[in-house]
Amino acid sequence: MASKVIKTETTMVEAIKASLDFASRGGDGTVEPVAVLWTDADGQWRPALPALQAEIPHLYVLGPYRPYDRTGPVVWLKCVIERVLPDCAPADGVVPVLYLPNVSRQELRAGGECRREYQPLIELQYRGVVWHQRNGRDWTVDAFVKSEDGIGLDVAEDAHAREALHRSLPVLVVEPLAHLRGHGRLNADHFDGLSVSDPVRGVLAWMDKPEHFQKAADSTRWAAFRSVCAGKYGFDPATDNPSIAASGILNGDAAFEDVWKRFSDAPRSYPGLHAVMGQAQARDLLARQERNPTVNDREEALLRERLAAAAGKPHHEACAAITELEQHHGVRRSWVWSAAGRAPLAGSLRYLAELAKQAAKPIASPTIGEMVQIYASDGWKADRAALEALLQVRTPSDFELVGKVVKALYATWLDETARNFQKLVSANPDDFRALAKAVDGERDACVLFADGLRFDVGGMLQERLEGRNVKVRVSHRIAPLPTVTATGKPLASPAHDMFEGPSSTEDFSPVLASTKQPVTADRLRQAMASQGVEVIEGGQIRMASNVAKGGWAEIGEIDSLGHKLDARLVDQIDREIEAIADRVMELLNAGWVRVHIVTDHGWLLMPGRLPKVELPPYLVARKGHRAAAVKGQSAVTLPTYPWHWNPQVVVVSPPGIGVFYADIEYAHGGVTLQECVVPDLVVELGHRAHDVAIAEVKWQKMRCRISIKTEAAGLAVDLRLKRNDPNSSIVAEPRPVPKSGDVTLLVEDDGHEGAAALVVVLDAAGKVMKSESTTVGGAQ
Repeated sequence: MASKVIKTETTMVEAIKASLDFASRGGDGTVEPVAVLWTDADGQWRPALPALQAEIPHLYVLGPYRPYDRTGPVVWLKCVIERVLPDCAPADGVVPVLYLPNVSRQELRAGGECRREYQPLIELQYRGVVWHQRNGRDWTVDAFVKSEDGIGLDVAEDAHAREALHRSLPVLVVEPLAHLRGHGRLNADHFDGLSVSDPVRGVLAWMDKPEHFQKAADSTRWAAFRSVCAGKYGFDPATDNPSIAASGILNGDAAFEDVWKRFSDAPRSYPGLHAVMGQAQARDLLARQERNPTVNDREEALLRERLAAAAGKPHHEACAAITELEQHHGVRRSWVWSAAGRAPLAGSLRYLAELAKQAAKPIASPTIGEMVQIYASDGWKADRAALEALLQVRTPSDFELVGKVVKALYATWLDETARNFQKLVSANPDDFRALAKAVDGERDACVLFADGLRFDVGGMLQERLEGRNVKVRVSHRIAPLPTVTATGKPLASPAHDMFEGPSSTEDFSPVLASTKQPVTADRLRQAMASQGVEVIEGGQIRMASNVAKGGWAEIGEIDSLGHKLDARLVDQIDREIEAIADRVMELLNAGWVRVHIVTDHGWLLMPGRLPKVELPPYLVARKGHRAAAVKGQSAVTLPTYPWHWNPQVVVVSPPGIGVFYADIEYAHGGVTLQECVVPDLVVELGHRAHDVAIAEVKWQKMRCRISIKTEAAGLAVDLRLKRNDPNSSIVAEPRPVPKSGDVTLLVEDDGHEGAAALVVVLDAAGKVMKSESTTVGGAQ
């Protein structure tokens, strides 16, 4: 599958990952591919595999059986795809990438002429997708480097440049692209200079893979590297072990501080340093513990034991235990080993501690409206903390452990809050029904329906959209009862006044008032079209046509994925948010003035299953996870509520967070704040990035002079190491942009000299509107 144009990634590794992710999405109306095949007839990409596998955890390699390196023969790759190897399988919903060195796409397409040992891969062309150029050819190193669909570098066309490009590949893939652009045509000297002229990177690459580093260097470059190491660092890479350099780093020797700093900036690029640093000899057992991976590994193992113990405690004791663990282990998130992915439990602990704080006391209030307001203001933070805690871990064992802790902290709060809310709704059913407002269409606005967009996930979507320089207004709606798509979606459509509730129902679907036919997806669209709504099907991009009731489009699979994946839905949340954000931008760029994002219901998610509640089947016409239609005049002992579309129809729903079926982790249909309080987002184009221009960036030593061209007011300028991270600022504070547009920023710490940084322009709310790469202390 051809890849999209890559423009925003900061390194070649990130660009490759983005291109592979794009290929894995398939097309609208197609089944998700089982794998992305990366064919490489000449094995050109092999030298980049360490950096690629560090960045892409679902990248698997055809080769000798080494499962811990995610490498194996054809039969092993097939097992990975079928997910029959739990220790090696990618997360649910993640499409694996299969790198096939010395196998071309043409060979796989040749069928019977394909080598016999690779013939089991042939069928994957049809169940999966092949990563290739627009012209159908394999992505070679040269093609990806030069193509605008790759990283688009201007490279000399001679043989020397090509050879140097391939020699430098292990370094090139992690080199900031900002360092490679703007220097005219890149020749052999540029690529060779990546290693030879940078002894710091050379030391790191040698420590990471010493034998590979020496083999990749020609005799001249190797001799030069040895000379630099002897003169600057006091060791000989030809005779000394990398642990010599590691000991210098561990003990804070001045000569090695720049090596440690460079490693800290990109630890995933040098995965071998974890083992090497573990062999280092410390002169002082208490010094530089944060640099010692064995200390981190030991503490992570201890945290694992303590988390397991906390998961077995009663709610309040579990909350106290997690708070105490955060005080001890939280500091490890600032260690380089956390950035290297070696402290996932410490990463999860941050959100577990937030969950313990938010879930200490259930939400309670005397009125429905007040309780809804408390949840919409702050109560949702417990739900998000639970999701974020699960998102930090990837292995099945870690996910299971964190899931148990989440349940210990979350279940009691969730259930007690639910019962408080249910008591109010039972006592005031008419008040609740009145709060469930319909959605009206309006001219120049497109309603975008996203099934199962829970309130906290709506907040994540807001953050993602604001990062794209648009205005987002967030409020909340109340989903009608029961909280299922059949009931909620018609009320969220601009044609809601065309429907009514029949006197009986099994699936809680209203009917068309004119024909008494149940509302299906097709009839809903037809009803909207008859009312003058512009219905935009699938992935269509249709210009706003100034119709009276605006447009209607649909996006997202959160709810269907939840029912399929249960708690592993969390692995797909980011991808779904990105898809919704992409769709919003498409609609705005097509001319819609506003995009109004609505949904039908939220949901409950509890790792380790929600509690089962018994409901005899003879009492109900049909049973969902958390809602059932009472049959006739049957008397039930569980809580009941009136159906939104016809209050004479009785809905039965389990108390608290119970479900009617066993072994359920994801469910909706009932009466909880998480199911009933849903986000309502209105998105408009604000100050676009092109309304602000960074006209000039000049350095005088550590003083940066910046010229901004804009008519917008209330802007500020910052210097950061990471675009969207205010904590990565390297100046005292952002400076406001005066009418002249000229701003001067001082970098006080000269340790940043030579570092890659970003000039960022911020709007009045602190959101990034524009950014441009620069080198601290040097010319742009």
